[in-house]
Amino acid sequence: MRLGTLLLRNASIGLSQLESALRNQVLYGGRLGTNLVELGFLDVDLLSTYLSDLSGVPSATPQMLDLAPADALARLGADLAHQLKAIPLGDVHERHGVPVALVEPHDRQALAMLRARFGAPIAPYVMPELRAFYYLERHFGQPRQARFVRSGGRSALAGDGAAAPLPGAAEGDGGERRRSQPTDGLVMPPPLVVPPRRRRPSSIPTPLGGEPAVTFEASCEHLGVASHRDQLAETLITYAKGRVTALLIFLVRDANATCWGGHLAGPKPTIRLEDISVPLGSASAFQAAHDSLALFSGAPPVAAHPVESQLWEQLGQAPDPVELTVVPVVLKQRVVSLIYAHANGGMPAKIVEELAVLAQHMQDAYLRLIRQAKG
Repeated sequence: MRLGTLLLRNASIGLSQLESALRNQVLYGGRLGTNLVELGFLDVDLLSTYLSDLSGVPSATPQMLDLAPADALARLGADLAHQLKAIPLGDVHERHGVPVALVEPHDRQALAMLRARFGAPIAPYVMPELRAFYYLERHFGQPRQARFVRSGGRSALAGDGAAAPLPGAAEGDGGERRRSQPTDGLVMPPPLVVPPRRRRPSSIPTPLGGEPAVTFEASCEHLGVASHRDQLAETLITYAKGRVTALLIFLVRDANATCWGGHLAGPKPTIRLEDISVPLGSASAFQAAHDSLALFSGAPPVAAHPVESQLWEQLGQAPDPVELTVVPVVLKQRVVSLIYAHANGGMPAKIVEELAVLAQHMQDAYLRLIRQAKG
């Protein structure tokens, strides 16, 4: 039995709530339970109980996760813990092996890797995805991706109580629709702290290098047959190679655009792409495309362009691009994604036109995947 079916059978959520969560899962990723908690439809502790019922293994309580033994954490290591989404547990009287909480407690490969690491049998426990990311950050220090930072503080993820619902969550799409922003703008969410701007020693633009990896027509076809959201991003990233200096795909949530992934030709960015988040409350090309529901192309709309400058610093871009393009992906008059691109020397008109068409194909693909998810 699937989680959604169990929740409906027990009247823990309604059909419209399940459909909203499935829709968000297609748009933003994450597991179904994660999206239900983020929308305020389900308490994270109740989710733990249902996951235990479905998996047939005990659920890891916040106290067990809080008291993870230091020696077990050190032996597991941050890399393997993040790879497997696994946390060793404390305050557990377990006679059948080393107690470890996992998001996927029946993953045989993960259990084999843990057994090899600890040199002992593993007693699996289950934990929700949101709780896993919280404790991976807490015990190992690696910040969560910006995608998973928005869901509340410790009370929602570690202790008792439900995650606070988003404004308008009960109404579905309407609560996240925004036609205007406060005049004073919004701050960029942590952990993004930009150091003083440093130029690369050379101001010579980075060459793109090589021919395009795929034709425009093939990119359109790939979007038309994509069976998973990640294939949408992969298609755009492949299209960008050999055509533009940078292409980033942003997911729009909570008046911020969070980077999903992208392609960069040249230097490595100063932070992970997944940690980049652009505010939509400050005047920028991002806000212009978002509020107008239309493509923006050209120089930044504000002479000082603080939002764009911060992004370029994080991307390690020097000199600053003279032009950029931001294309919205719109569902039901609501921007769900923004496609950003720039090329050294300016954006060719043909590339701008093709990005607009690809955004339309991405919109169609989203709608198709949402229909499939809802059955």
